[in-house]
Amino acid sequence: MSCNPSLDQIFGPGGILEQQLPKYEFRPSQLQMANAVLSAIDGEGHLAVEAGTGTGKTLAYLIPALYSKRRVIVSTATRNLQEQLFFKDIPFIKRHLFPKLSVTYMKGRNNFICLKKLYHNAPLPIAGGADDEVRELREWAGRTETGDRTELRWLADEDPVWKHLDARGESCVGQKCEYFDRCFITKMRQRALESDLIIVNHALLFANLALQTDEIGRVMPEFGVLILDEAHEVEDVACSHFGQEVSSYQVDELCRDFRQVFREHPDTVQSVEDIETRAAGFFGAFPGQEGHFSLNIFKGQNGSAVDLRLENGATFERLKAALQVLYHQVQRMTNRPAEAESLLRRLNQLGKDLDEVMGGDSEAHVYWYERRGRGLVLHISPIDVAPILKEVVFDTTATVVLTSATLTTAGSFEYIRGRLGVPKACELSVAGEFDFANQAILYVPKSFPEPKSTEYFLRALREIREILKITEGHAFLLFTSFQQMNRFYRSLQERLEFPLLRQGDMPKSRLLESFRSTPHAVLCATASFWQGVDVQGDALRAVIIDKLPFQVPSEPIVAARLNHLERDGRNSFLEYSVPEAIITLRQGLGRLIRSRQDRGVLAVFDSRLRSRSYGKLFLESLPNCPVTDNIVALRNFYK
Repeated sequence: MSCNPSLDQIFGPGGILEQQLPKYEFRPSQLQMANAVLSAIDGEGHLAVEAGTGTGKTLAYLIPALYSKRRVIVSTATRNLQEQLFFKDIPFIKRHLFPKLSVTYMKGRNNFICLKKLYHNAPLPIAGGADDEVRELREWAGRTETGDRTELRWLADEDPVWKHLDARGESCVGQKCEYFDRCFITKMRQRALESDLIIVNHALLFANLALQTDEIGRVMPEFGVLILDEAHEVEDVACSHFGQEVSSYQVDELCRDFRQVFREHPDTVQSVEDIETRAAGFFGAFPGQEGHFSLNIFKGQNGSAVDLRLENGATFERLKAALQVLYHQVQRMTNRPAEAESLLRRLNQLGKDLDEVMGGDSEAHVYWYERRGRGLVLHISPIDVAPILKEVVFDTTATVVLTSATLTTAGSFEYIRGRLGVPKACELSVAGEFDFANQAILYVPKSFPEPKSTEYFLRALREIREILKITEGHAFLLFTSFQQMNRFYRSLQERLEFPLLRQGDMPKSRLLESFRSTPHAVLCATASFWQGVDVQGDALRAVIIDKLPFQVPSEPIVAARLNHLERDGRNSFLEYSVPEAIITLRQGLGRLIRSRQDRGVLAVFDSRLRSRSYGKLFLESLPNCPVTDNIVALRNFYK
């Protein structure tokens, strides 16, 4: 692509952005970031850039990235940002800068219809029938260019019919499929191969990087420049994809597919029923309510440690034997159906995955399980993804740009670089364009009860009501657990004169829309509202946080990471727990100031910010705004 016009001519005073974007103002930090991205690409080096809110970072990395002669992948954590890039930023860039730019928006396979399932899977095992919906989907499949479910405005998020018919890769036979040339995944992959720029999310990126090049399921082409936006989320997403998992849902689906293909073979159907019975016994033997639990160290009723893999060894062996019976039974068949090959491949992989989970002993991994609804998922997760990311991302890609509004802790990139395995890289921190000193005030009350104290709840409740009187509602109340959120919500419901909304009572998008459109609304929320949520203007005047967002140390992956650091003779609290909590707190407080006109109160009801030595690390990492312990200062701020 042409290197003209220059970045100064695009981003500088009187440049193309100022001329073409309504209400655009020159942002020195945006130009500074764009130059750093271009330098990293030209020098084939890596870059970590923290860009404060208001920088305009998407254009600051997109435009210089397009000067590259190599294919560019932009990966984000949220669908909202993907859609902003593809439907807002890219059309602008094509119109004014790169008219011949070729772009593909790639999504996970579950967003697309599978033609093979659509035409061969009916009737579906769904109560109440699904014939009408399948007929409608077949009509749509005949005319759609993309096969993307977003075209179906009537389709619910958790539509049961779609779940049976989407293009998830487990049952995919790749080029052997009769629909391969017409397949929407094939078409998406072909568009990507012909594109200069590909927009993906972290989940799809790492799902692909975890696969071998020739494995079925890989959809992304090779690339030379990778931009990881919202890079503070990379570790957890990568961890979930570079591990293994096997679930009761997976067994149910495999048995259903076997029964569908071999319905005319009574002996095979009987073997499938044996697997279902033994799988129910195996998965049902794991204790616990919904949540995450270690497979190695489960606390029994008397408080003693129990190794659940030893405890459930007998039920596992029975399930394993039933899987082998079915495998050999189908393998011995002459003239078996064409679909049998992919079913045998899945059955064999299921046995291997169960063996790994139940018998693996890698010190580099944590073995755990989660109860999710009526199902159970067994996991093997890497404790430290840094060496994996170094090998598959940083050592193999000419330029990787990591960016987020929250990459540093107390002004340093050291923590994020260590967690993600970033080798030598340039570093840049740009402050953003908002005047926090005048637009915000941070309230941390003194002599406040600690969160575990019995006096904490009533004191925090009183403080919340005081602040909401000053701001006349217009607030996010962000909590570190659902239990805490619900407790405050119930008490505020009885005493609050402002409309009160709660996460979980309606879908997230509707909840945000309701918050924006309801005068004086107050929203109670937890983790998913701490980041990626944008409410500009007068609708949001306060963000109130109950306590410092330390991760739960009993969570299996968190516990394994802490133990891993301690075994290396390091201080896990200061080197992991504190930096993680700082980044999360910065994300939560970042919801408040989203434009130059916004003003508001940041409040944290945690006296440890003042009383503990690590509190100063948090305060040094927060926006540069006045800090007060006097509620009168909040009233004066609003006057």
